[in-house]
Amino acid sequence: MKNRHLLGGRVNGGTVGAAVLALIVALTLLAPLIAPHDPLAQDLAHTNAAPGEHGYLLGTDQLGRDLLSRLLHGARTPLLVGALAVLCGGVFGTALGLAAGFARGWLDQILSRLTDIQLALPSILLALLVLSFGGRSTAVLVLVIALTGWPTYFRLVRSRVLALRTSEYVEASLTQGVPAWRVAVRDLLPGVRGLVAVTATLDLSRAVLMEAGLSYLGLGAQAPEADWGLMVSEGQGQLLSSWWIAVLPGLCLVALVISANLLGERLSRRRGAPHVPTTSTRTV
Repeated sequence: MKNRHLLGGRVNGGTVGAAVLALIVALTLLAPLIAPHDPLAQDLAHTNAAPGEHGYLLGTDQLGRDLLSRLLHGARTPLLVGALAVLCGGVFGTALGLAAGFARGWLDQILSRLTDIQLALPSILLALLVLSFGGRSTAVLVLVIALTGWPTYFRLVRSRVLALRTSEYVEASLTQGVPAWRVAVRDLLPGVRGLVAVTATLDLSRAVLMEAGLSYLGLGAQAPEADWGLMVSEGQGQLLSSWWIAVLPGLCLVALVISANLLGERLSRRRGAPHVPTTSTRTV
C-alpha cells in the first residue's frame, strides 16, 4: 500500500523539496572531488561544444570551459551568500521584533515606521545604493540581501511577541522582578523559534534569487568566477546557437528556489505558521 501511494504521486512537496535541496548542497560540497574539469580551465579548440561532444557531458561555454564543472561549482556563491544573508537578516529582524513587541510604546512605533519605509523602497534600489558605497565583495553582498530581508522577520516576530506578551507565564516573570532581557530570551524567544525557522527556509529562496539577480546585472559575482546568475548573463547572447550555456544554470536556479519554497511551505503548514511572502510574490 505504501508503495502504491508513492507511485500514485502522494509524496508531499516538502519531501521532494528537502531531497532536491539536500542533493544540491551535497553536490556543491563535493564539487572539488566530482567535477570532471577545472571550472576556470579553457579549451579554446572546443568552444560552444554541445552536450555530449568532445567528452563534455553538458557541453562547454564560449571560452571552452566545461559547463558541468561550472554548474557544480556555481552553486557555492548563491548558497553561501544566501545562507549568510538569511542568518544575518533573521537574527537582526528577530532581535528587533522581540524588542518592539516586548517594549511596545515609542520603540515599537519607531521600528515599525522604519520597517514600513524600507518595505516601500524597491529592493533593487536599496541594493544599488549600498553596493555603490560599499563596493563589490561577498561581505557587502551578504549585507545588501540581509538588509532587504530583515523586515519580514521583524513583522512576524513582533506580531507573535505581542500575543505572547500578555500570557500568564510572562506576566508572572515580570511580577517576580525578572529582568526584561531575561524574560525575552527565556520566555518569548522559544515561542518564536519555530516561526523564525520556517521563515528562514522560505527566505532562502528569495536570498538566492536576489544574489543571482545581482550577479546577472554585474553587481555580484565577477568573471571568471563560476556563479549561476553570472553564467545566465554570459550565455544569454547565444540562446539561439548555444542554448545550454544560459538555460542549464537557469534550470539549476529554478530547482533550488522551488525546492526551498516547497520545504518552507510544508514546514509552515505543519506548524500552522502564518504565510510568508516567497519569491513568487516578492521580487528583487
